[in-house]
Amino acid sequence: MRFLAASILIAGLLPLVPGVNERWGGSGSWMFPVGDPYSMAAQRGVPEYRVMRGVQARDDSAGAHAGADLANGRSGGVVRAAGNGLVVAVAGRGWHHGYGSHVVLAHRLADGALVYSVYAHLAPASVAVHAGQFVAAGARIGRVGMTGRATSPHLHFEVRLAADPAMRWENTPVADPVAFVRERLPECRGDSSSAKPYVEWAACAALVGRDAAPARGVTRAAWWHALAGAARGAFAPRAADAESLRVALVTDRLLPERGDGSATEPLAWSELARDLERARARGLRLPPSPIGRERRRADCRHELGIDSPARDAGPLFRERRGQPSVGAICLALADIAGDPPRPRAPRKPHAPKSPRIAAPKAVPPDSAASRIAPPSS
Repeated sequence: MRFLAASILIAGLLPLVPGVNERWGGSGSWMFPVGDPYSMAAQRGVPEYRVMRGVQARDDSAGAHAGADLANGRSGGVVRAAGNGLVVAVAGRGWHHGYGSHVVLAHRLADGALVYSVYAHLAPASVAVHAGQFVAAGARIGRVGMTGRATSPHLHFEVRLAADPAMRWENTPVADPVAFVRERLPECRGDSSSAKPYVEWAACAALVGRDAAPARGVTRAAWWHALAGAARGAFAPRAADAESLRVALVTDRLLPERGDGSATEPLAWSELARDLERARARGLRLPPSPIGRERRRADCRHELGIDSPARDAGPLFRERRGQPSVGAICLALADIAGDPPRPRAPRKPHAPKSPRIAAPKAVPPDSAASRIAPPSS
């Protein structure tokens, strides 16, 4: 599925202009929006979240319910983006058809399908995103509240499947959101190696499969899929065959015209270094690295043999032997993605300048003004 027309209003709300289209990446693995990201279990003193009400078709007694109500008896809990996506709607104060304060994200799945996730009844003034913003899975978007049609604090969470990207999100078919997320949880969560956060980050961005193992070797075809998902350009579903993908990457000048070899053969370190430089020059559509700079630099030295491929991937041409692993390519891409931009410090207001008041001119004793009588008391 391709969304290239500038006239399309994604979800019926947000213009899908070419710049947004090129920077909007994929959504692979998902996580639960509240509680423990893998199970909604209790976390750091926060009680477990449970499904208080699920998706229900319309009937004569209770009416339709398009999502799952997730609650733990408290308000104020952090609500996270369930997957990498584009913010298409943010609503603050008001009823908003019972949703109250809510956020809607649009996600491109790895197979090219379009999905919306909805987070409703958010606490007043807690929304931390804006329309047109790209967010990563796990990013805070608000807090649990009870705005709109809610009698107790909970998150109303929806997942909707969109066949037509221009259709209003409220009119698209509903899926069971809990089952949808559970089927897409990252499978590397039990891994204890230093590569785990990078592989999980890449799985959420649909650069690698959700079952990717950090120590597994990488074929050229697997790397081409990751490269197509990381660099700005037309969105390429992971289902695309290797040869079509290679041609598209050559057209976008992310791969050389002269092929390196079979798509099923192992990727070479020299190819990885060359393609990283091209992707960095082209521009990326990746969320920020999941790990901060200092620890990431240490991981790069241990795994890649250099401080930072974002600075210079050239040494990978000369010093590395063998084959890159899944963990290595995910780490290299995360380093190039870099840290999130630092928020700008608020400007200090300038002290208002005192207006200059001209000193009164002396009046000559014999002038007409000197002869005016003072007001009577």
